[in-house]
Amino acid sequence: MARSFTGAKPLPLPHRAQRFAIVGWNFLVVYLRYKRVQKNKRLTPAERERAYSREHQRNAERIYKTAARLEGLLIKTCQFISSRADVAPPEYVAVLSRLQDQVPTRPFPEIEEQIERELGRRPDELFATFARKPVASASLAQVHRATTHDGRDVAVKVQYPGIERTVETDLQNLSLLVRLLAKIEKNYDFRWLMDEVCKYTPRELDFVLEGQSAERVAKDLQHRVDIHIPAVLWEYTARRVLVTEFVQGIKISDIPRLLEAGIDPNQVALIMTEAYCEQILVHGFFHADPHPGNLLVLPGPQVVFIDFGLSKDLPEGFRVNYARLTMAIMQQDDQAMADAFRALGFQTKPDDPQSLIALGRSFFDATGPDARPYMDADVMPEVNERLSRILTENPVTAIPPDILMIFRVIGLMSGLQKRLDSTVSMFDTIEPYAREQAEKHGMAPAGEAAAG
Repeated sequence: MARSFTGAKPLPLPHRAQRFAIVGWNFLVVYLRYKRVQKNKRLTPAERERAYSREHQRNAERIYKTAARLEGLLIKTCQFISSRADVAPPEYVAVLSRLQDQVPTRPFPEIEEQIERELGRRPDELFATFARKPVASASLAQVHRATTHDGRDVAVKVQYPGIERTVETDLQNLSLLVRLLAKIEKNYDFRWLMDEVCKYTPRELDFVLEGQSAERVAKDLQHRVDIHIPAVLWEYTARRVLVTEFVQGIKISDIPRLLEAGIDPNQVALIMTEAYCEQILVHGFFHADPHPGNLLVLPGPQVVFIDFGLSKDLPEGFRVNYARLTMAIMQQDDQAMADAFRALGFQTKPDDPQSLIALGRSFFDATGPDARPYMDADVMPEVNERLSRILTENPVTAIPPDILMIFRVIGLMSGLQKRLDSTVSMFDTIEPYAREQAEKHGMAPAGEAAAG
């Protein structure tokens, strides 16, 4: 019997097999389309580029329709791709961005019944007003605007009925696909990544945990007037219903509206980057899903964080060692890099410090203080290419799971930075946070240690 990831029963076997077949067939179609372009030797470079662009558009539309039809984890995957404007083709970003907050909605009677199951009363009893039409829809839930009886304007996030079974089914199907791929292609063993997906996805189904995460980050960042996190109304919140203060902000990727409101996109990028530096390096707890549908902007500017379903708590030792690694990379201290990588749990085959040093230098070489900003449009592809080459030459046998979540956030921020046309220097932004932690935990900067 298959392991349960969420505690819910998967969909009946015929439905599970159907979802598996649909995903498999669409993957095959997309793959063959690209192979056809790749193998066409008669195309000139310009013709090949145009051919790939056409296939990107066709395939993106195909994937969009499939995800909208099947919902579940497929929508979350599409949201991730659409947020990676730094590496994903623009055709994919444009098409799949529609799934950030425009997912097909559920009929109101289903939502009404879900609220009554969770809170014991119908929406028209709980609230003075309740909009039947949702203001946003996502992979696991949709949001309705309402007014409490004491006049508060609120957002009511309602989990889709039955979505737990769909997610459970997708996790089992994807786990099977990943295992099969690992057996067929030894160089494409993504079981470690799938383990992380299976670990964190079920947490997104518990809205009580989400509310607690929002309050924790709000407390950590309460000193920042340029950050806003909507307050949770616990008297209306349960496992599958979350009610928070309603915020009418501008989507962070909507550059025309930001400019129209007199908001500098580069300032927005700086606030976002600083907020994540502080969350990760200082507090060790962070909002881990910064796609455009989860970040709003208010005049000021103020960056509004919403949807804390995916949040990460870093162990104290890990957070400190990550600060050590950050300082070592910034200062090009080879020995400190190797030591910090090992302290974090990285292992390579063979166990040669040069492998870890090369890994650290791959970031500095592309993004150092005298090079381009870390979030520059061309940086992440370059870093990814360097990492791929280094990891091929020096296979990593152990990657700490917590690093994967941080890299995910960095990747998503990179995509947002590109869309905001940011010139924010990651080195300049992160330096005071990393230095503070280094000094706090008795880690002298490399230059000072050498001088001493």
